[in-house]
Amino acid sequence: MLQAVNQSGELVPIWKMNRDQINQKRKEKFFCPACHEPLMIKAGMKNTPHFAHHRKSNCNLSGEGSYHENGKKDIYLWLHVQGYQATLEHYFPDIKQRADIFLEVKKKKIAIEYQCAPISIQEFCRRTAGYRSIGVIPIWILGANKLKRKGAHSLNIPSNDQAFLHQFHPLLPLSLFYYCSETKRLIIYQDMIFLSKTNTFGAMHISKLTSLRWHDLFQPRYRHKNLFRKYWQQQKHQWRNRPVPPYQREEMNWRQWLYLHQLNVQTLPSFIYLPVTTQFRMKSPPWIWQSRLYIDLFLKKEFFTIDLAMHLLREHYHSFDHFPLIQSKNHPVCEYLQLLVRIGILKEVSETKYQVNRTTV
Repeated sequence: MLQAVNQSGELVPIWKMNRDQINQKRKEKFFCPACHEPLMIKAGMKNTPHFAHHRKSNCNLSGEGSYHENGKKDIYLWLHVQGYQATLEHYFPDIKQRADIFLEVKKKKIAIEYQCAPISIQEFCRRTAGYRSIGVIPIWILGANKLKRKGAHSLNIPSNDQAFLHQFHPLLPLSLFYYCSETKRLIIYQDMIFLSKTNTFGAMHISKLTSLRWHDLFQPRYRHKNLFRKYWQQQKHQWRNRPVPPYQREEMNWRQWLYLHQLNVQTLPSFIYLPVTTQFRMKSPPWIWQSRLYIDLFLKKEFFTIDLAMHLLREHYHSFDHFPLIQSKNHPVCEYLQLLVRIGILKEVSETKYQVNRTTV
């Protein structure tokens, strides 16, 4: 951590000090603001001077590396230069949590977390709920060491990192933030759509942190429709023709299931594997749950309800609680059914009931 409490109870920001000042401070004792354990000074020639817990510490604030330390310092200074009254490593005693950066903007209290290390979904949700319980808005920025780029408009987003998706208003696009403390660049990835469980296409904006303003983080950016259509068609072609490695158990089981229904990937109708913006809520890739609806519902019933479709796929989607930073409650099953209505596969009989068009199925 970049600051600690001395024996007089004062907060000491060691990262602002020169070598002589740091050497003088080595004679003093310092303590963690959260757990009150004694800390040691780390001030090598390469890393930013900071305090560290001893090896056997149980404090959940221990173990931060220089990549993380430099990143939160960069973001803090970036806000400070813009005139914001930001606080570095702000501790909230009521919830026993420390935000990397805390600031107030137009009466809104905001906690910024720069997350570089792995964290469980449960811990992420707990910390997010903690901030909200005291009226603080959490904004999570991932370390760019977690960035897995596939192309100019494409990222591979692992399932755990999908929980960090933000949506600040139901009408705004999804957003994901990354920062690299080595290159000093901020990556804003928005309006992404999942074409598998992890492969996405979206609008990617990469810029030096110093060339951005705070409000730039929240400006909506949208994926290029024509580029996306081309990319999706390429992905669909590869999916139809690629061999499946035996270690992909879910895909192997699904293809065996198709075989039992006298089908294969080549004979599935074209409306299987359609992209939906809420695909991130699904545990299975689009071709699996969409083909389940086709085989177990569309081919068997002339009429069906949304509730029946949702029940059929009850094991396939995540709880809304899995994405606490997203405002919209739209569901992929509802989105897919509406898409099929627009292309003539289904007819909407009422708000909750559909009819299958037998001339197209």
